[in-house]
Amino acid sequence: MQRAHKIRLHPTPEQDEYLRKACGTARFAFNWGLAEWIRQYNGGGKPSAYALKKQFNAIRRKEFPWSTEVSKCAVDTGFRHLDMAFKNFFRRCKKGDAKKGYPKFKTKKWSKLSFQMDGTRVKVRGHWLKLERLHEPINMAEVLRFDGEIKSVTISEDAGHWYAAINVEIEPPEHKHPRESVGIDVGIKTLAVLSDGVQYENQVLLRSRLRKLKRLNRELSRRQEGSGRWNRTKKKLVKLHRRIANKRLDYTHKMTTGIARTYRIIGVEDLNVPGMLRNRRLALSIADAGFGETQRQLRYKSEWYGGILVEVDRFFPSSRLCPMCGGIKSDLTLRDRMFICACGYTADRDVNAAQNIEREALRLMNRGRSGFTDSLNGRGQDIRPLEAIPDEASKWPKKGGLPDLLWFR
Repeated sequence: MQRAHKIRLHPTPEQDEYLRKACGTARFAFNWGLAEWIRQYNGGGKPSAYALKKQFNAIRRKEFPWSTEVSKCAVDTGFRHLDMAFKNFFRRCKKGDAKKGYPKFKTKKWSKLSFQMDGTRVKVRGHWLKLERLHEPINMAEVLRFDGEIKSVTISEDAGHWYAAINVEIEPPEHKHPRESVGIDVGIKTLAVLSDGVQYENQVLLRSRLRKLKRLNRELSRRQEGSGRWNRTKKKLVKLHRRIANKRLDYTHKMTTGIARTYRIIGVEDLNVPGMLRNRRLALSIADAGFGETQRQLRYKSEWYGGILVEVDRFFPSSRLCPMCGGIKSDLTLRDRMFICACGYTADRDVNAAQNIEREALRLMNRGRSGFTDSLNGRGQDIRPLEAIPDEASKWPKKGGLPDLLWFR
């Protein structure tokens, strides 16, 4: 399995110039390949990124001698990005998406500075990173955390700082989970509520700095675009956004790592985050919470620690379902923080949703282990085999001394 460690770099002025040249070479290769692709396609040809790279390398030393001052991996990066851009375009066309996203030329002003190096062309030793065609190694802010074969290194610039994402091939650790299963209900008021009652607060990092962001945006709008003051304000705005993103990412990593190390089976809702962001009243809060990033991290971390992530259908009524009587409370609104059922069952709204998600995740796992591919039998009755449900499931609601099974509706 491959893991990446992103480390901040401290290049000298000469090394900074080399990195910028490599990023510019990658951008030039992408633009040259896109222009040639369009020309050949309009002429009736069937271009490909691989064929265009061979064509570029054949004329590279004669027509573009400056491109040999950096590693050939910079050129490879440009054509790799071109191939990925057209694959995404063809995939959207095949799916019939309204926005197909035909590849566009990259500009020096707005394009992200980045290029990728092959693992065989870099050397890492302690706090130093040696790149091909660069005489002196670059200082790194910390040592590489992983021991293994380096597959690739992606160099990128963000908010005035250079970073190296070192991709390493390593074996997953042998890990024993303290607890068997958990359900997670994510929300805006509380970022994540677990079925055993553990809660992670929503730090609302973006909303708490919204006043300063608005002030910097107003200041930027009053500047002459491209002037010195405009560039200085732009850097302030970029650094503030990066600081907010880093804090959110740090908090999300700590939360997801703790969950993945503790529980073997993790049940989450398969949320349609892009669709949720279309709600203009909640879009800012949803984006600030980072639902998509939380689910992405849980997916690969649960696999890394030998766990299982079960995604429950997004239309499963986790918040409105009563685990005691099996009824669905259709009049539940976002303002109702307590779940009160007509049968007398009362619980915190988010904890009840998390427990329902945990049970549904275990049911889906049980159905898969038992060989069932359908949820209904020949009579149209719901199939709910019980043999594979773990005994360690956390805090099943009980009624009459037996585990409540009425949620097998």
